[in-house]
Order: sequence, then structure tokens, then C-alpha cells
Amino acid sequence: MTLNDFAIVFALVQREAHRINVANGWWDDRRRLMTSGVNGAQANVVLACLALVTSEVAEAMEAVRKHDPATWSDADTKDTLVRELAGTFVRIMDLAEELGLPLAEAIRAEIRANAARGHKHGGKAA
Repeated sequence: MTLNDFAIVFALVQREAHRINVANGWWDDRRRLMTSGVNGAQANVVLACLALVTSEVAEAMEAVRKHDPATWSDADTKDTLVRELAGTFVRIMDLAEELGLPLAEAIRAEIRANAARGHKHGGKAA
């Protein structure tokens, strides 16, 4: 699969993830607030959504701490490392789709940029 193929498929999955979250009502209050005319409301909704991403990362860390590494790749069981990482991506895709952000294109651009940066991006520590 090429990066172009990835971008096409990822955008479709992003759209579907968002459609499900909209259908499940997660955007009802958020959209009302974002269009309320209240100063900073859109930023506050985005920040709240990013906090949910952060909580998914924390749950992934908890999965590492609590569970045997042999279970980390179990995609069928809730609270495993791979499921918590997936939750992180779903929340990011959901937010990006709501905001009309071309996440797949940005991921593709970031991968290409990283490929051009060289070993440890010129000597960075992390």
C-alpha cells in the first residue's frame, strides 16, 4: 500500500468513525456550544476533545502497567494496549473530521518529512 492509498482509506475510516459518533449523540452539545456565539466556545470544545485524547493515552499507559505484554495485542478485548491506542486514533479522527481537517494528508506529509530528517532528526534525544 502506498502513502496515497493510505490517505484515501484513512479518510474513509475517519469519516465513518465520525459518522458513528455523531449518530451516537456525542456532537449534539458540542455543536450547539460551538455555534452559540460564545467567545472561545469552539476552542473550548476542541480543548475538551483533546483532553479525551489524553485520557485515552493515559488508559494505554495503564494497560501497559496492569497487563502482561502477551495481552497487549489483543484487539478483541477491551482495555488492552492496542484497544486503548485505537481509542486514541478514533478520538483524533473524530475531532479532525468535525473540524474538516485533512488528517490523512497531514499524516502522509509528516511521514515524508520524517523520512527526510535523517537519523534521530539530526541528533535529538527523544
